[in-house]
Amino acid sequence: MGSSPFQKDYAEAYDILYQDKDYPSECDLIEEIFRKFAAGKVRTILDLGCGTGNHAIPLACRGYQVTGVDLAEDMLQQARSKAQFLAQEQITFLREDLRRFSMPRKFDAVLMMFAVLGYQTTNEDVLAALNSVSRHLNPGGLFICDVWYGPAVLRQRPEPKEKIIRTGMDEIIRSASGTLDPFRHLCEVHYRLKHLKNGQVLQDTEEKHTMRYFFPQELAFFIRQAEMEQIHVSHVGNLSRPPTEETWNVLVAARKS
Repeated sequence: MGSSPFQKDYAEAYDILYQDKDYPSECDLIEEIFRKFAAGKVRTILDLGCGTGNHAIPLACRGYQVTGVDLAEDMLQQARSKAQFLAQEQITFLREDLRRFSMPRKFDAVLMMFAVLGYQTTNEDVLAALNSVSRHLNPGGLFICDVWYGPAVLRQRPEPKEKIIRTGMDEIIRSASGTLDPFRHLCEVHYRLKHLKNGQVLQDTEEKHTMRYFFPQELAFFIRQAEMEQIHVSHVGNLSRPPTEETWNVLVAARKS
């Protein structure tokens, strides 16, 4: 039973679990940030922590040249399978550690969507990830991410949740519970994933995802240390809506200095 994030069973169920997540609208918001803040036309995108490609593939379909990077090979297998209809010059997926990898090219924009930055749990890892963003950005290029917002996490606290998805004779049940470590700005989320067919359990696995949440000035400081400037923070679904203690997820944009 694997405890590290995004093992095979979780990767295979990932798109089913998040089928209600509105990726097209999130890609609309990304393009809105491009229009609002980019110095020139955005053509190339580096998607760090791309997962199964749910931002990378739609953006490639919209005409961008996208490179997706992830450490979880099982997630990348799903992404490559889904992107088979696209040409290699439109989209490429690489297995790399986003904190350490280095490519010989730079991009107009770098993404870390769906709380990818939060998987960097120490100050050293956060800065390593942001330095990786910075060295792969063209001058004036944009960085876009979403993170868990510390004031809201501490106000609301994590609650146990269960998600049940039924398709035909199949049933997927995901249970989630979280505990906070306020001193280290961490939330440890325990997932249990069960796959049943005709009421019989086919798979029963558990994973632990340790997530970091961020506070506004803390994040701005990290971004500045990586030679970027934070230029936007808002509710993750609305660029004109400032974050509050009710906003668990915030959207952040920065520009390469």
